[in-house]
Amino acid sequence: MATVLKKTDVAIVGFGWVGAIMAKELTEAGLNVVALERGPMRDTWPDGAYPQVIDELTYNIRRKLFQDLSKSTVTIRHNTSQQAVPYRQLAAFLPGTGVGGAGLHWSGVHFRVDPIELRMRSHYEERYGKNFIPQDMIIQDFGVTYDELEPFFDKAEKVFGTSGTAWSIKGKVVGKGRGGNAFAPDRSDDFPLPAQKNTWSAQLFEKAALEVGYHPYNLPSANTSDSYTNPYGAQMGPCNFCGFCSGYACYMYSKASPNVNILPALRQEKRFELRTNANVLKVT
Repeated sequence: MATVLKKTDVAIVGFGWVGAIMAKELTEAGLNVVALERGPMRDTWPDGAYPQVIDELTYNIRRKLFQDLSKSTVTIRHNTSQQAVPYRQLAAFLPGTGVGGAGLHWSGVHFRVDPIELRMRSHYEERYGKNFIPQDMIIQDFGVTYDELEPFFDKAEKVFGTSGTAWSIKGKVVGKGRGGNAFAPDRSDDFPLPAQKNTWSAQLFEKAALEVGYHPYNLPSANTSDSYTNPYGAQMGPCNFCGFCSGYACYMYSKASPNVNILPALRQEKRFELRTNANVLKVT
Protein backbone atom coordinates (compact mmCIF):
# COMPACT_ATOMS: atom_id res chain seq x y z
CA MET A 1 0.00 0.00 0.00
CA ALA A 2 1.35 3.41 -0.94
CA THR A 3 2.41 5.80 1.81
CA VAL A 4 0.85 9.20 1.25
CA LEU A 5 2.90 11.96 2.86
CA LYS A 6 1.74 15.38 3.92
CA LYS A 7 1.84 17.90 1.07
CA THR A 8 4.37 20.71 1.11
CA ASP A 9 4.89 23.88 -0.89
CA VAL A 10 8.27 22.96 -2.39
CA ALA A 11 10.23 19.74 -2.83
CA ILE A 12 13.94 20.13 -3.60
CA VAL A 13 15.76 17.19 -5.18
CA GLY A 14 19.35 17.04 -3.93
CA PHE A 15 20.92 18.96 -1.07
CA GLY A 16 24.20 20.39 -2.30
CA TRP A 17 24.94 24.09 -2.80
CA VAL A 18 21.95 24.72 -5.08
CA GLY A 19 19.51 22.80 -2.90
CA ALA A 20 20.71 24.47 0.30
CA ILE A 21 20.61 27.98 -1.18
CA MET A 22 17.13 27.41 -2.62
CA ALA A 23 15.86 25.98 0.68
CA LYS A 24 17.10 29.04 2.59
CA GLU A 25 15.64 31.52 0.12
CA LEU A 26 12.27 29.76 -0.09
CA THR A 27 11.83 29.31 3.66
CA GLU A 28 12.67 32.99 4.13
CA ALA A 29 9.88 33.70 1.64
CA GLY A 30 7.45 31.84 3.92
CA LEU A 31 7.21 28.54 2.03
CA ASN A 32 7.35 25.05 3.52
CA VAL A 33 10.27 23.12 2.02
CA VAL A 34 11.23 19.44 1.98
CA ALA A 35 14.72 18.60 0.65
CA LEU A 36 15.25 15.05 -0.62
CA GLU A 37 18.86 13.84 -0.62
CA ARG A 38 19.63 10.40 -2.06
CA GLY A 39 22.78 9.98 0.03
CA PRO A 40 23.42 9.81 3.78
CA MET A 41 23.64 12.61 6.31
CA ARG A 42 27.08 14.23 6.28
CA ASP A 43 28.53 17.05 8.36
CA THR A 44 31.86 18.43 9.56
CA TRP A 45 31.46 16.08 12.50
CA PRO A 46 31.77 13.13 12.21
CA ASP A 47 32.67 13.17 8.48
CA GLY A 48 35.40 15.78 8.95
CA ALA A 49 36.60 14.67 12.37
CA TYR A 50 40.37 14.93 12.93
CA PRO A 51 42.57 12.89 12.55
CA GLN A 52 40.38 10.34 10.73
CA VAL A 53 39.63 12.73 7.87
CA ILE A 54 43.27 13.16 6.77
CA ASP A 55 43.18 9.69 5.21
CA GLU A 56 44.35 9.84 1.59
CA LEU A 57 43.50 6.19 0.89
CA THR A 58 39.88 6.61 1.94
CA TYR A 59 39.23 9.99 0.36
CA ASN A 60 41.72 10.54 -2.50
CA ILE A 61 41.95 6.95 -3.75
CA ARG A 62 38.68 5.31 -2.71
CA ARG A 63 36.84 8.63 -3.00
CA LYS A 64 34.43 8.19 -0.13
CA LEU A 65 32.63 11.52 -0.63
CA PHE A 66 32.22 11.15 -4.40
CA GLN A 67 29.31 9.69 -6.34
CA ASP A 68 29.55 5.92 -6.90
CA LEU A 69 29.44 5.67 -10.70
CA SER A 70 28.57 1.97 -10.55
CA LYS A 71 25.21 2.97 -9.08
CA SER A 72 24.44 6.19 -10.92
CA THR A 73 26.24 8.07 -13.67
CA VAL A 74 25.75 10.23 -16.76
CA THR A 75 26.41 9.52 -20.43
CA ILE A 76 28.91 11.49 -22.49
CA ARG A 77 29.48 12.10 -26.20
CA HIS A 78 31.55 14.74 -27.99
CA ASN A 79 29.18 15.29 -30.92
CA THR A 80 25.85 14.01 -32.23
CA SER A 81 27.47 11.43 -34.52
CA GLN A 82 28.82 9.49 -31.55
CA GLN A 83 27.02 7.02 -29.30
CA ALA A 84 26.75 8.31 -25.75
CA VAL A 85 28.49 6.02 -23.27
CA PRO A 86 28.42 5.94 -19.46
CA TYR A 87 30.93 8.00 -17.49
CA ARG A 88 32.83 5.29 -15.56
CA GLN A 89 35.92 7.01 -14.20
CA LEU A 90 35.95 10.31 -12.31
CA ALA A 91 38.25 12.98 -13.71
CA ALA A 92 37.65 16.75 -13.61
CA PHE A 93 33.91 16.33 -13.02
CA LEU A 94 33.54 15.17 -9.40
CA PRO A 95 29.91 14.84 -8.29
CA GLY A 96 29.39 14.22 -4.60
CA THR A 97 26.97 12.09 -2.64
CA GLY A 98 25.20 12.76 0.63
CA VAL A 99 24.25 16.00 2.34
CA GLY A 100 26.38 18.83 0.98
CA GLY A 101 27.08 17.03 -2.29
CA ALA A 102 30.19 18.26 -4.09
CA GLY A 103 29.99 21.37 -1.90
CA LEU A 104 31.37 19.32 0.99
CA HIS A 105 34.44 17.99 -0.85
CA TRP A 106 35.29 20.89 -3.20
CA SER A 107 38.56 22.81 -2.88
CA GLY A 108 37.04 26.23 -2.13
CA VAL A 109 38.25 28.09 -5.25
CA HIS A 110 35.64 30.82 -5.61
CA PHE A 111 35.84 32.86 -8.80
CA ARG A 112 32.97 34.97 -10.06
CA VAL A 113 31.75 34.17 -13.54
CA ASP A 114 33.41 36.28 -16.22
CA PRO A 115 30.96 38.60 -18.03
CA ILE A 116 32.01 37.06 -21.36
CA GLU A 117 30.98 33.59 -20.21
CA LEU A 118 27.40 34.79 -19.81
CA ARG A 119 27.25 35.71 -23.51
CA MET A 120 29.65 33.11 -24.86
CA ARG A 121 27.93 32.47 -28.20
CA SER A 122 27.61 36.15 -29.04
CA HIS A 123 31.20 36.79 -27.98
CA TYR A 124 32.69 34.13 -30.27
CA GLU A 125 30.43 35.03 -33.19
CA GLU A 126 31.45 38.68 -32.86
CA ARG A 127 35.12 37.77 -32.58
CA TYR A 128 35.44 34.95 -35.15
CA GLY A 129 32.26 35.06 -37.25
CA LYS A 130 29.00 33.10 -37.20
CA ASN A 131 30.55 30.06 -38.93
CA PHE A 132 33.07 29.55 -36.09
CA ILE A 133 30.67 27.53 -33.91
CA PRO A 134 29.73 24.06 -35.35
CA GLN A 135 26.04 23.55 -36.17
CA ASP A 136 25.54 20.77 -33.62
CA MET A 137 27.17 22.72 -30.78
CA ILE A 138 24.32 24.00 -28.59
CA ILE A 139 26.30 26.74 -26.83
CA GLN A 140 23.98 29.65 -25.96
CA ASP A 141 24.05 32.99 -24.19
CA PHE A 142 22.68 32.82 -20.66
CA GLY A 143 20.18 35.64 -21.14
CA VAL A 144 21.31 37.38 -17.95
CA THR A 145 24.15 39.86 -17.54
CA TYR A 146 26.98 40.14 -15.03
CA ASP A 147 25.56 43.44 -13.77
CA GLU A 148 22.24 41.76 -13.01
CA LEU A 149 23.96 38.96 -11.12
CA GLU A 150 26.58 41.06 -9.31
CA PRO A 151 24.49 41.74 -6.16
CA PHE A 152 23.96 37.99 -5.78
CA PHE A 153 27.67 37.24 -6.26
CA ASP A 154 28.33 39.74 -3.47
CA LYS A 155 25.76 38.07 -1.21
CA ALA A 156 27.17 34.61 -1.93
CA GLU A 157 30.70 35.71 -1.02
CA LYS A 158 29.44 37.02 2.30
CA VAL A 159 27.58 33.76 2.97
CA PHE A 160 30.63 31.69 1.98
CA GLY A 161 33.17 33.82 3.86
CA THR A 162 35.26 34.26 0.72
CA SER A 163 38.85 35.49 1.09
CA GLY A 164 40.35 37.62 -1.68
CA THR A 165 41.72 40.93 -2.92
CA ALA A 166 39.44 43.11 -5.06
CA TRP A 167 40.85 44.82 -8.14
CA SER A 168 38.16 47.48 -8.56
CA ILE A 169 35.14 48.50 -6.47
CA LYS A 170 32.46 50.65 -8.09
CA GLY A 171 34.89 51.59 -10.85
CA LYS A 172 37.78 52.56 -8.57
CA VAL A 173 40.97 50.48 -8.76
CA VAL A 174 41.96 49.38 -5.26
CA GLY A 175 43.95 46.18 -5.81
CA LYS A 176 46.91 47.29 -7.90
CA GLY A 177 50.13 46.19 -6.23
CA ARG A 178 48.16 44.37 -3.53
CA GLY A 179 47.50 41.06 -5.27
CA GLY A 180 44.28 41.98 -7.06
CA ASN A 181 43.28 40.37 -10.35
CA ALA A 182 43.57 42.97 -13.13
CA PHE A 183 41.25 40.91 -15.33
CA ALA A 184 38.43 40.54 -12.78
CA PRO A 185 35.11 42.33 -13.38
CA ASP A 186 34.12 45.31 -11.27
CA ARG A 187 32.54 44.77 -7.85
CA SER A 188 30.09 46.61 -5.62
CA ASP A 189 31.96 45.70 -2.42
CA ASP A 190 35.21 44.15 -1.23
CA PHE A 191 35.61 40.52 -0.25
CA PRO A 192 34.40 39.82 3.29
CA LEU A 193 37.89 38.63 4.25
CA PRO A 194 41.40 39.51 3.00
CA ALA A 195 43.19 37.03 0.76
CA GLN A 196 45.06 34.09 2.24
CA LYS A 197 48.70 34.83 3.04
CA ASN A 198 51.13 33.68 0.36
CA THR A 199 53.32 30.71 1.19
CA TRP A 200 57.05 30.96 0.47
CA SER A 201 56.63 29.05 -2.80
CA ALA A 202 53.78 31.39 -3.83
CA GLN A 203 55.96 34.42 -3.08
CA LEU A 204 58.73 33.02 -5.30
CA PHE A 205 56.24 32.30 -8.08
CA GLU A 206 54.74 35.80 -7.83
CA LYS A 207 58.19 37.40 -8.06
CA ALA A 208 59.15 35.33 -11.10
CA ALA A 209 55.83 36.01 -12.85
CA LEU A 210 56.13 39.77 -12.33
CA GLU A 211 59.68 39.77 -13.68
CA VAL A 212 58.53 38.32 -17.02
CA GLY A 213 55.53 40.62 -17.37
CA TYR A 214 52.67 38.47 -16.13
CA HIS A 215 49.92 39.58 -13.72
CA PRO A 216 49.86 37.17 -10.75
CA TYR A 217 47.06 37.64 -8.24
CA ASN A 218 45.71 36.16 -5.04
CA LEU A 219 43.20 33.41 -5.72
CA PRO A 220 39.72 34.14 -4.33
CA SER A 221 38.84 31.23 -2.08
CA ALA A 222 35.99 30.21 0.17
CA ASN A 223 38.62 29.20 2.73
CA THR A 224 38.60 31.73 5.52
CA SER A 225 41.76 33.73 6.19
CA ASP A 226 40.42 34.67 9.64
CA SER A 227 37.56 33.86 12.00
CA TYR A 228 34.24 34.76 10.40
CA THR A 229 30.51 34.75 11.10
CA ASN A 230 28.31 34.86 8.02
CA PRO A 231 24.94 36.67 7.64
CA TYR A 232 23.11 33.50 8.75
CA GLY A 233 25.08 33.32 12.00
CA ALA A 234 27.25 30.38 10.89
CA GLN A 235 30.74 30.53 12.41
CA MET A 236 33.95 29.62 10.59
CA GLY A 237 37.53 29.25 11.80
CA PRO A 238 40.72 30.43 10.06
CA CYS A 239 42.34 28.07 7.56
CA ASN A 240 45.53 26.42 8.84
CA PHE A 241 46.91 25.49 5.37
CA CYS A 242 46.71 21.75 6.11
CA GLY A 243 46.17 20.99 2.41
CA PHE A 244 43.30 18.56 2.94
CA CYS A 245 40.72 20.55 0.96
CA SER A 246 39.66 18.92 -2.30
CA GLY A 247 38.10 15.54 -1.61
CA TYR A 248 37.72 16.11 2.12
CA ALA A 249 35.40 17.67 4.68
CA CYS A 250 37.24 20.53 6.41
CA TYR A 251 37.91 19.72 10.06
CA MET A 252 38.75 23.38 10.80
CA TYR A 253 35.31 24.71 9.71
CA SER A 254 37.34 26.93 7.37
CA LYS A 255 36.06 25.79 3.97
CA ALA A 256 32.60 26.94 2.96
CA SER A 257 30.04 24.18 2.46
CA PRO A 258 26.25 23.84 2.61
CA ASN A 259 26.83 21.89 5.81
CA VAL A 260 28.79 24.68 7.53
CA ASN A 261 27.33 27.87 6.06
CA ILE A 262 23.62 27.23 5.49
CA LEU A 263 22.39 24.03 7.18
CA PRO A 264 22.84 25.36 10.76
CA ALA A 265 20.38 28.17 9.97
CA LEU A 266 17.94 25.81 8.25
CA ARG A 267 17.94 23.50 11.27
CA GLN A 268 16.31 26.33 13.24
CA GLU A 269 13.62 26.76 10.59
CA LYS A 270 10.30 25.00 11.29
CA ARG A 271 9.33 25.28 7.62
CA PHE A 272 12.28 23.12 6.54
CA GLU A 273 12.71 19.35 6.54
CA LEU A 274 15.70 17.38 5.22
CA ARG A 275 15.17 13.73 4.30
CA THR A 276 18.30 11.68 3.65
CA ASN A 277 18.60 8.36 1.78
CA ALA A 278 15.66 9.54 -0.32
CA ASN A 279 16.51 8.72 -3.94
CA VAL A 280 14.13 10.49 -6.32
CA LEU A 281 13.55 8.44 -9.48
CA LYS A 282 10.88 10.52 -11.18
CA VAL A 283 9.31 13.96 -10.98
CA THR A 284 5.72 14.21 -12.24
